Amino acid sequence: MKKTELLKRISEGEGVFQEFKTSLEKLDRTMVAFANAKGGIIYLGVDDDGSFSGLRITNRLKAQVQSISRNTDPPVEISCLDLDKALAIIVKEGEEKPYKCSDGFYLRSGATNQKLSRDEILDLAIRLNRIQFEALQVFDFRYPDDFSDDIFREFTERAHLGEALGSLGKQRFLVSLGVAEQQARKLIFNHTGVLLFGSSPEKYLPQAKTSYGRYRGRDKTNVIDRAIFSGSLTRQMDEALKKLHAQVPLRYRLADQSSRREIPAYPMRALEEALVNALIHRDYSEAGAEIQIDHFDDRIEITNPGSLLGTLTIETLKGKSRRRNPLIAELFFRIGKGEKLGSGIGRMQALMEEWKLRPPEFDASGDFFSVTFLGPGREIPEEKLLLLPSRPRQFMEAVNQIETPFTARTYAQRLSITPRTAQKDLQILIKRGLVSREGEGKNTRYRFC
Repeated sequence: MKKTELLKRISEGEGVFQEFKTSLEKLDRTMVAFANAKGGIIYLGVDDDGSFSGLRITNRLKAQVQSISRNTDPPVEISCLDLDKALAIIVKEGEEKPYKCSDGFYLRSGATNQKLSRDEILDLAIRLNRIQFEALQVFDFRYPDDFSDDIFREFTERAHLGEALGSLGKQRFLVSLGVAEQQARKLIFNHTGVLLFGSSPEKYLPQAKTSYGRYRGRDKTNVIDRAIFSGSLTRQMDEALKKLHAQVPLRYRLADQSSRREIPAYPMRALEEALVNALIHRDYSEAGAEIQIDHFDDRIEITNPGSLLGTLTIETLKGKSRRRNPLIAELFFRIGKGEKLGSGIGRMQALMEEWKLRPPEFDASGDFFSVTFLGPGREIPEEKLLLLPSRPRQFMEAVNQIETPFTARTYAQRLSITPRTAQKDLQILIKRGLVSREGEGKNTRYRFC
């Protein structure tokens, strides 16, 4: 960041991302508060009103600032820029949150540094995955009264673990799975055990539900169907997938010139992948929020509470996996669901490509993660497709993947042919009433009719 830009920002006053200080007093509080949030700038030598206080910026002062940053736990990463009349201390958002100074844990809230209480520190640590919520014990859960033998039996059968169960016995087997701990002859379950094997997990975690809504149109104005799935996570998965199978309409795909086959309008394996990912990666400590499946006429959205962990972004997510709930993920993997190597996004993209639909859209803004599957917006009558030559038919079968208007170059690149050949093919589509042309020369564009 340039010196002129930093000086200009002083006029904006104190706020979420900057603070003015006239001395080193309590500087460590602000450093950890910024590091625990999104980072910020401390202007050392500036009064509350934005005027320069007359503080001398010396090498000794800079060394003291660096020493203060190194003495937090863990050390806060900073950089300093001498503004002549003030020192700009740029605090980077921490990668090892939560940060603590000698006075405790602080978090930037508005234009102030808020000291965190014990419960707030615990909530922050859980949110940052420093303490894994799935592993916290639930002392109110009573075994075997609150335990479901039916769900447990289903799990062992799907995971092919009957031999291990017979060898260890039920209680030792549950301990070996990591869902419970033996304490003074009692079996104490953690949140994972409650979510996977409890008869009524919602009794202890009311937010652990999956909600489905089917709407007429493209918004939530007209509700056609609504359902809430509770119980164990595997039961929620099974019931939600059953609902989707019943609600997703069928469409036809040509197998060859003389036959066709029925397929769901969306690849069900891609929807299952997104739902399983939501069940595995959701933030179960977040009260008042459920996994939500919103089914509109033109799309299906699957949203779970919990943003991406650490420095992961949508761009870096493919091929990587950082699990909020590694134990839940492991148990789903044992029954053949979910993924271990961050390949879920790639599979969803490949399945949508196979279905001739646009790639799924991902959103990790705020405290939620969502996947949107765009459905088939256009359907070309089968009798028209059958009469087309091979290349134009192949292009029209992918109509839902192609932005309109498009150019002859778009057609050519998709089918790996020359633009001249593409123009000839497009003339066929125009004559059949499937495509219209607009503009001339370099401005020529084509639209689907």
